[in-house]
Amino acid sequence: MAARDLWASVRRLPGSLLRGADTDDFRARLIAITAVVGVPICWGSALFNVVLGSQGWTVSINALAGLLILALVWFGRTTGFYQLTYVIAVGVLFVVFFPGLFFLGGGNHSGMPIWFAFALAFSAIILEGPALLVMVPLEAVVFMGCMLAAYFSPGSVTPLPSEWAVVFDQMYSILATGLALVVALRLWVRMYERNQTQITARNAELARIDTDRAEFLALVAHELNTPLAVIRTHADEASLDLQGRGAGASRAASDLGVIGSETDRLARLVGQLLDVGRITAGRLPIDPRPVNLDTVIQQTLQAYSHLLTQHGNTLVVPAGSAAPVVLADRERITQVLVNLLSNASRHTHDGTISVAVAERAGLAEVSISDTGDGIAPDILEQLGRQPVRSRPDGVRSARDTGLGLGLLISREIVVAHGGELSFESVRGSGTTVRVTLPLAA
Repeated sequence: MAARDLWASVRRLPGSLLRGADTDDFRARLIAITAVVGVPICWGSALFNVVLGSQGWTVSINALAGLLILALVWFGRTTGFYQLTYVIAVGVLFVVFFPGLFFLGGGNHSGMPIWFAFALAFSAIILEGPALLVMVPLEAVVFMGCMLAAYFSPGSVTPLPSEWAVVFDQMYSILATGLALVVALRLWVRMYERNQTQITARNAELARIDTDRAEFLALVAHELNTPLAVIRTHADEASLDLQGRGAGASRAASDLGVIGSETDRLARLVGQLLDVGRITAGRLPIDPRPVNLDTVIQQTLQAYSHLLTQHGNTLVVPAGSAAPVVLADRERITQVLVNLLSNASRHTHDGTISVAVAERAGLAEVSISDTGDGIAPDILEQLGRQPVRSRPDGVRSARDTGLGLGLLISREIVVAHGGELSFESVRGSGTTVRVTLPLAA
């Protein structure tokens, strides 16, 4: 009964070893599969040594090597200490067993130098960290020492029994080491291909999720637009009804004005959400045409003059500014200007906001400067690239929302035109934003 159980365990051994190759750890899979190849190689070497009439020590060492491989695989799978298993395997098999087989099996006139080369390559693959830096040079020193000792002291080597035995041993070593290396390389290629397939599948899933998110943002934004339009319409109608009805009505009209203003701001935020969805999906619409940039700026300043002066600020447009014709989408460039001017107004109180236009190196440059709070260096690095998240007191909707989505969208619009958006700021001394756009041919 015991013999039958032992034979059943032996028959199940290859499958058990291969199940150890199901892990994602390349080294664990490599040593498991190499065990499936290495055990038959060791025991086959022992058998062939018997046939060739080699000494008993050679046969015994090959047989023991096969048993040691099995023991090491069992130890690694049981404890999970794979790196320790690798170190023991290299130290015992390569540094102890291989030199013994070298001197007992023909020395330089055998296949063992081929196994030395295989041992170095295999150790370099499975070891890492300090073990790699210690064990591989140690192996190289031991192997070179063995070959030099065999050369200068031929009497220390037990020769193979015949010339045919020498040729056969070398042929067998080439085939066995070649097979082991092919297994390792094929395993590596297979894992690489599987990882690439997984990465492709994950990227496709992320792209699907990103598309769903963009569609959800667009849906939410469109749904929000309807009640906002209703609120705005009723606020305007109520404000008209209250005109000329006394002091109480004036207070109510003022409150309705605030409601209308905040409704407009919320509508702009909803529009920004829509633009973020379009940018994410790569579908931000741009219709560039030749336009006079100075005209666009003057019209924007007139339309939003109340916004720029609401905090006691003075608007300055230097005389002699250029009037270049640029290739741009008028609506999108107006959107950028409104975002930048709104930021300057929100962060400046009783100060100056200046807008200037110039031509430099085939580009039109718009500079919007303010004398406001300025921006901290850590925030400045994020502007236009990601929403601001690092303020110690959080992002305040009334003052800081423009530093998030607004500048992110503005930068995407400017880049889509072939221009650049840059920032300069000194904390407490104001900020300058520069927009460059290509001139129309």
